[in-house]
Amino acid sequence: MEDSSVLSLRSAIGFTGSVAGGLHYTPCGKFVVFPLGSTVVLRSLASKDQFFLDAGVDKNVACLSISKDGAFLATGHETPASFTAEVVVWDLKKVISNYSSGVASLEGCILHVLSQHQKKVQAVDFSCDAQYLTSLGGPDDNDIVVWNVSTGAAVCGSPAASDFSHCVKWLNKRNDRFVTCGNFHVRVWQVCPSTPKLHAVDVSMGSIRRVMQCLCISAEDAFAFTGNKTGEVVKINIERDEIKPFDEPETCHPSLAGYNKDRFSKGVKSLACVVNPTTGNTNLLAGAGDGTVQILNPNLQRIPSHAAQLQGGVTSISLHPDGKSFQVGTEFSQRYSIDISSFTPELRETCHYGPIHDVRFPAKSSEIFITASEQDIRVWSVSKKRELLRINVPNTTCYAVDVTPSGKSIVSAWSDGKIRSFFPESGKLQFMIPDAHSDAVRSLAICHAKGCDEGSEWHLVSGGNDGTVRLWRINETHQRLVHSMKEHRGAVNTIVCNSNATQAASASADGSCIIWDLQKGVRVHALYDPAVFNTLSYHPDESQYLTGSSNTKIGFWDAYDGSPIRFIPGGECDITSLDIHSSGTYFVSGGADKDVNVWHYDDGKLVGSGKGHSGKISKVTLSPNQKTVVSVGAEGGIFIWGLAV
Repeated sequence: MEDSSVLSLRSAIGFTGSVAGGLHYTPCGKFVVFPLGSTVVLRSLASKDQFFLDAGVDKNVACLSISKDGAFLATGHETPASFTAEVVVWDLKKVISNYSSGVASLEGCILHVLSQHQKKVQAVDFSCDAQYLTSLGGPDDNDIVVWNVSTGAAVCGSPAASDFSHCVKWLNKRNDRFVTCGNFHVRVWQVCPSTPKLHAVDVSMGSIRRVMQCLCISAEDAFAFTGNKTGEVVKINIERDEIKPFDEPETCHPSLAGYNKDRFSKGVKSLACVVNPTTGNTNLLAGAGDGTVQILNPNLQRIPSHAAQLQGGVTSISLHPDGKSFQVGTEFSQRYSIDISSFTPELRETCHYGPIHDVRFPAKSSEIFITASEQDIRVWSVSKKRELLRINVPNTTCYAVDVTPSGKSIVSAWSDGKIRSFFPESGKLQFMIPDAHSDAVRSLAICHAKGCDEGSEWHLVSGGNDGTVRLWRINETHQRLVHSMKEHRGAVNTIVCNSNATQAASASADGSCIIWDLQKGVRVHALYDPAVFNTLSYHPDESQYLTGSSNTKIGFWDAYDGSPIRFIPGGECDITSLDIHSSGTYFVSGGADKDVNVWHYDDGKLVGSGKGHSGKISKVTLSPNQKTVVSVGAEGGIFIWGLAV
């Protein structure tokens, strides 16, 4: 019987920084809200605790918005295929109330799930009084829809423009007007709910033709500011006539008011209006694609003393309600806090900005773990929940990582066919094996007999995308190939070694697991199944193998002759990772169904389950003290679980 106390979520590390405008302060200033895959995270600034908003929509969050009174939260989603993309409206006040009272349930917090757009919701925004919500469809849809927040009914809709639109913002003092911008256009809209009707007026841009990708409105609703891919901030007078009969002449038309001559590198990706408390003038916070954040005065001139350089393109700028500071989110999933007066950036949190492929604890420490992802390896603290070390290798992907038993080397497998080893204290390169495999190196394992000193020489087994398994002898001066074994016809997804380092087992996408004699470099026996083997583990007493594959089954195999013992259903989707408790009584699994499961080994029954991931789980691992489980996923999230068995 499943017990909720067996697996408890302690914390999560992650932030989808690629979502434009994804990072928000709540109006009370006590929380920040940001996307992580298909979920939204509500994080307390005081306690650092997190609350996860999962609507059960299996699609990544593409945009989000909070109403000005803090009562509602809206998220727009995107799907990889041409299916309907939903807009989810949350009762944010109830969510915060549940969080504050310690209630983990989200029952009654979802007000509406709105379905209208195809493939992607590009942007969402609430009117100033939170009576209406506007949603903008993505490139395959490009429709704009106005929704009644209280009823969830569509009020009216229209094609956004003849070209792709990127952003939508309501005016701050009127609940019947909003502005959209996109490829070569800016439009000022007026809503007539009684008709119902949407009326758009195109802004006269003169000879300026730009791709506008972000938008903000001044506090008095006189001007809109747009950032474009050319690196300019464009100021627009948005005054327009009310909706008139077609035969009445136009008296007021929105028009271009100016733009900055000193362009930002790699385009302007985010904007926010900030009022100077001394002069009362409206200044601009601009975030550029090269990581620059800078204040512009009302004449759109840069203020040199108020500029900062961050890591990654700036996709989000959110002002604190007190107006004294703001938070910034970047494409590299970094979150910064910047005080406006001093303009000194403070790095608040880091995380991976791409899929995480592997995670590993050192053999003698349950306090730190290592993750492998796009272009880097990172070392994390379990207790502090923050990054301790980052090792960058540009333009490559790390697929696997392991640590020598002494902890003196972090060994990694890379997409460029190289095996790299780094010093764990400094992150400097220790050695590199070039052309370790003709294609990407997909898996590796360090061979070390338990109870033996590592000494000056040790062995390493690697598996390639070409199906080759190779044994390497490593010493202080050089690395030598001992055996090259080629029987797999598909990528080698996992390699594990036995306790005395005489055998290694490799799981492949060709539907086979092969057990190798490392001393002779030959096959001992093989396991076959009509499915893709994703993962494999030795039982602690090495009497059995445990496998996870694409047929959703967890397989138990006899280690003596490789014969199958039994198969149990492991979930609804592929089983991608397994790890067995040192006692052999329990094991942990993760898969494409996004659940972390704890099983009783002998009974084959599920005893605990944890939900949190919004993407396929790439790897689960147990800490050496067997009290912590760390799971990593394709959405870039790291989840730390407490295990009580």
